[in-house]
Amino acid sequence: MNTFSKEELMKIASLGENDIGPTEENVKQKIVVPLLVMLGHKREELEFEYRTRKGGQIDIFIKNVPPDCKVLIDTKNYSENLTDHIEQIKGYTFDEAVLLAVLANGYEIRIYSPLRGVEFERSLLYSIKRKDIIKDSEWQVISGLLGYENLKNKTAIKIIEAREKEIKDTIAEEEKINEDYTEKIESIDADIEVKEDEIGQLRMNKEALTKEMENKKSGIWSSINLPLELFRIKQLPPYMPSTRTDSPPDYQIKAGRVTFQELVDAKLIKDGQTLYFYHTRLFKDEQAQIIVESNKLKYKSDGKIYSTSDLAKKLLIKHHFKRDDHGVAGPKYWKAEDGKLLNVINEQLRGQRGDRK
Repeated sequence: MNTFSKEELMKIASLGENDIGPTEENVKQKIVVPLLVMLGHKREELEFEYRTRKGGQIDIFIKNVPPDCKVLIDTKNYSENLTDHIEQIKGYTFDEAVLLAVLANGYEIRIYSPLRGVEFERSLLYSIKRKDIIKDSEWQVISGLLGYENLKNKTAIKIIEAREKEIKDTIAEEEKINEDYTEKIESIDADIEVKEDEIGQLRMNKEALTKEMENKKSGIWSSINLPLELFRIKQLPPYMPSTRTDSPPDYQIKAGRVTFQELVDAKLIKDGQTLYFYHTRLFKDEQAQIIVESNKLKYKSDGKIYSTSDLAKKLLIKHHFKRDDHGVAGPKYWKAEDGKLLNVINEQLRGQRGDRK
């Protein structure tokens, strides 16, 4: 990079929002085009407002390179969210069979390339902040991929292939991490579900005892013709929880827990409805009936009652998906007749009652 280029690059990197202006055209003419000229492209050979085969419009199309090295660039307003335009640029990329697709606003430059076997959204090669283009490492990336000579002699393809390997290796590592941790997390979820069932039963027992106690007290006062209610005007019974607004009652059900009764009340499921076991595929012969009263499932093959998690674990072992005795998150393994996972239905209810923003 010569001294003049270094100075020009510094100038572009240090431009403020007022210097550039708010529009796409500002970003294109004051950031992207000057960078392309510095990368060896002739301004007169850049195609502006190029119409795609399907009627889309590309801000800048670089075609004066080998057919397998074409580049499209889509510029956005200074502060516009680039993520909102990935789907659009994905369409342009495949319509025109380009090697590289660039999204740029006043802050950031993203460089994509359609990688084999990878969703386009995850085919992001690099994301570079405009203020960082002065760094040698970042400029090396930009010039390596978008420099005219590297596109012309296809060096850019070799750079993409090396980056593709890095990305795919990272995706594989991510999948391994997911695999290692998901089972542990599901086991904890299952333990939580079991504990919540136990807590729910304890609350029911408490409510029953409280009601029984009230009935007995009411009975003894009624026997002398005095209503118990008259003695509650100034003092709450000692067993009643606080009603302070900054602290919920100790018997209140946790916000995240979803019961079959709540789902029935919300008309998301029906009492007695059949659910089907699901893991990688639907097992139509593995059916369980929703028992709202006990918040459990009745397994049709043996007629026994199970929690959603216990029955899911039983079937995972039965069909050789699982060999250990760790618990699982049951709602992830049951589908309704309409194809919805119980877990998704639960999330729908959580959204309705405000657990999910």
